[in-house]
Amino acid sequence: PDNAGIDPFPLEYIINPYQNPAKPLLWTSLDWDPALRYWSIEHDPHLSEFQASANPDAPATFAAREFGVQFEKWHPKHIDYTGFNWLEPNDLIWWPGDPKTVNPGDRAGGIDPAKLKTAWDTIRSELELLKIYMEDDREKYLTEAERQADGQTLYYVHFIGADAIRHPWTMALIECGLAIGHVAYLGYKAHFRRVRPSVLRPGLTPPFGPPAHPSFPSGHSFLAHFIALFLLKIPGLYQRFGVSRAKKRHLDDGVFLDRPQWSDLSGEAAINSPLLRVAGRVAVNRERIGLHYPSDSFAGRHLAAGIWDALMPDERKNTNYDKGPIDCPTLEIVLDRAKAEWPVYPEAAEGSEGDQTGYNPNDH
Repeated sequence: PDNAGIDPFPLEYIINPYQNPAKPLLWTSLDWDPALRYWSIEHDPHLSEFQASANPDAPATFAAREFGVQFEKWHPKHIDYTGFNWLEPNDLIWWPGDPKTVNPGDRAGGIDPAKLKTAWDTIRSELELLKIYMEDDREKYLTEAERQADGQTLYYVHFIGADAIRHPWTMALIECGLAIGHVAYLGYKAHFRRVRPSVLRPGLTPPFGPPAHPSFPSGHSFLAHFIALFLLKIPGLYQRFGVSRAKKRHLDDGVFLDRPQWSDLSGEAAINSPLLRVAGRVAVNRERIGLHYPSDSFAGRHLAAGIWDALMPDERKNTNYDKGPIDCPTLEIVLDRAKAEWPVYPEAAEGSEGDQTGYNPNDH
């Protein structure tokens, strides 16, 4: 505060987006970055404008096209994303209407006053957490968050020790994750049209941005988890960076890690995985700089897991998803070639602990 005792930032001012429930405060088409504004209109299965800014010969572009044309299997206007658990109830508690009918015409129809209060209480709680992040964390994490803003893929490349010379197909796999991911999460952003936190609490004053597209779900959270899940399909990577199935008391025993499953990303608890923990760090850093609500981050994580599960022919652990596989042959080819770039370590002998690592501490 200054000498008059006034707070340095006007954080006490908060706007309720549902003051007029019939006309909630939403992201409009003119709020979009002009280069991305086409996402605010009906989905184009052929991704014509998306391709205009992409390398037409890149595997990632072909993978995105294969994904985009199957919009009836993933686009929010065509699937039951809550029934599939692609978005969990807590992800949508900020919206008081029926999440299955979210569109500009009937978003606010028949809102229950109790749900309206719950939604507003949730938003205020999230904004209060962002205030705490601003006061306590932002300065410490700002440099890292700034690097991740436009360079999060390099964050993962360095973390797993990849490079374009030895791992060209791994780099192509990351590019596929980026391309498919952009198509997916922007479709959901255009559907929900949630305004950024700094719209409701201007005093959050993000140090850069905020990006000129809707807040929900977090694109950085989606991409971080989505790309991590693709990378963890590679045996030589999931052994070192995958999910721990060992019981907590055996985490120090040095067992190999396992490949992730859709259910590993459900809920809000930290994931027992080095690479997925890094993905969570990327997501929270976006909250620390005031660009996303926590529910944006968790929605990005859950949505990434759902779409990844539908894309993987040997996964599909989500029995609620009944739309059939999302077939992307280009993605499968790139993934197979990326697997060959990483050595696979011999697995431990099958143990008796019941976990998928096969580790038995009694053998040592």
